[in-house]
Amino acid sequence: MFNARLLTTIVLAGLASALVALDVTGHLQARALLVRAKTPAYNLVSLVTELREGERRRAELAERLARRSATLGRAESYRRENEALRLGLGYRLEMPYEWAYAPLLERRPRTWLETAVVGAGRREGVAEGMPVVGTRGLVGRVVRAAATTSEVELLTSERLRLAVRHASTGTLAVYYAGAEGPGRLAYVPRTADFKVGDLIVTSGTSRLYPPGLIVGYVRAVDRPFDSMFLEVEVTPAEDMAALENLLVVKWQPPAE
Repeated sequence: MFNARLLTTIVLAGLASALVALDVTGHLQARALLVRAKTPAYNLVSLVTELREGERRRAELAERLARRSATLGRAESYRRENEALRLGLGYRLEMPYEWAYAPLLERRPRTWLETAVVGAGRREGVAEGMPVVGTRGLVGRVVRAAATTSEVELLTSERLRLAVRHASTGTLAVYYAGAEGPGRLAYVPRTADFKVGDLIVTSGTSRLYPPGLIVGYVRAVDRPFDSMFLEVEVTPAEDMAALENLLVVKWQPPAE
């Protein structure tokens, strides 16, 4: 009798395994048969059924996540386009200049010069010397224009020198990028009233940039006892590590 029960169990287990590939109706019938038989094969069928149900639910979840990801991707694309259009509209209202939308294509860090490549060039009316702005302020200026792309020297370039002024008092200074950390101002008189958080803008006196473009904000002010100038640190308004949507301002210095 022992051998007969063992043989029956083996046969039913094989039957359960074979029925895994059948349709749902046949599978349920086999399950009912094994329940009535009260054999160990019933446990095997239950495990297989749970595994198949888990696979089915996981496939459904993966499909739902894929659809949601695609939807979020379209939404992010729309957000970026809307941000670029809103940025362009804002600058168009605030500045009497034309502009060209120039998405960031490539960042080129170097030891003493930092540049980026943007997606606008001569076909869009871009020329060397034109300033480039982001969503919060000045980014740099075009140093080389190709047919459809341009190379931009960023404010973080150690070679760059920028004539600026204190927005509140009109005090003039020269902005330059330090080897590390924030930018700095040179030639600020010791008597100047500079405070943390004050706005720094382009002065327009160097003829390289139009006046009034936001450069950054005063980060720290120090008055060395042995100097006639202040030591002023400036945090650029634009986060150079997160550039994305940029505009090339179609501005040229006025004729002599």
